[in-house]
Amino acid sequence: MPGTGVRTEQKVSAGGWFIKFGGSASVGGDQSSRSMIRIKHILFFGVILFSSCEGLRSKEGKVQALQNQNQLSVANGDTLETGFWTYYGGVDGVSKSGSYTDGYKMGKWVYKMQADSISTTWRVVNEQGVKFNIPEHLKQINKVEPPVLFQADVDDNDENTYLILLRYNLKELKSSVYDYIYQYNESWKSNTEETLRSKEFKKFCFEGIEVFRAKVATERKSKYEATSYIFVVKDYLYDLTYKNAIGKSTAIDLEIFNDVLYSMECENVDLFDYNRKKYLKEENVEFKSNPIN
Repeated sequence: MPGTGVRTEQKVSAGGWFIKFGGSASVGGDQSSRSMIRIKHILFFGVILFSSCEGLRSKEGKVQALQNQNQLSVANGDTLETGFWTYYGGVDGVSKSGSYTDGYKMGKWVYKMQADSISTTWRVVNEQGVKFNIPEHLKQINKVEPPVLFQADVDDNDENTYLILLRYNLKELKSSVYDYIYQYNESWKSNTEETLRSKEFKKFCFEGIEVFRAKVATERKSKYEATSYIFVVKDYLYDLTYKNAIGKSTAIDLEIFNDVLYSMECENVDLFDYNRKKYLKEENVEFKSNPIN
């Protein structure tokens, strides 16, 4: 978390390296940077099921489950999963089963996709006002410094793959989520460490929160994909990023990453309780080379 003094500049993680963020933005600056970002609405007419490729679940999405096993509890106004649950697959055929305690996955869960099956053990992490699930194959790095709140290596013998959670105080930085998204996109123009192959920015509107998703495919010695979920809770911006090696990870791995996102509780706000796990609207985010007058 930022220090008590006003920080005029911080750095933003973008696929394992950092760009400058904050300092020059104000309310007027926010409008300027936002004017360079165009958001295009997408209307849905089909049914989307638990899509691991696209990641987030739409309101039109359907999850088949064993109703006689699945249980819900209500605590502090939140509807939470409890007991043993089984979900049957969606577009990518990912199914999963395991136990919840007060909305958090606990113990062993089994994920299946066609002939592929992965078993992982979940635990709960509580770091400086943020509570979320983490699976056992993500190995936590204990010594981290702001803006890093949590970092873990993927247990795949590749130093370039990881999960990281960043937090920025937008009020101290006099900045906004649109400044962050804009600078995230701009940073790739000067990146000499990796070759950019593709990038995609979207915004998902959930009940009570907007989540931006940045997906960037790069190549160094191997090909990688970094997926960032960026959202604001109160005055804090959060960036949850997962970087995986293309060809070495499956839809199951991405489903597990999405489960980390859906478990997030920040600043005592449960972002995705049982009734708020499906987004209401998806929008494309497009960038202009020149500001809109």
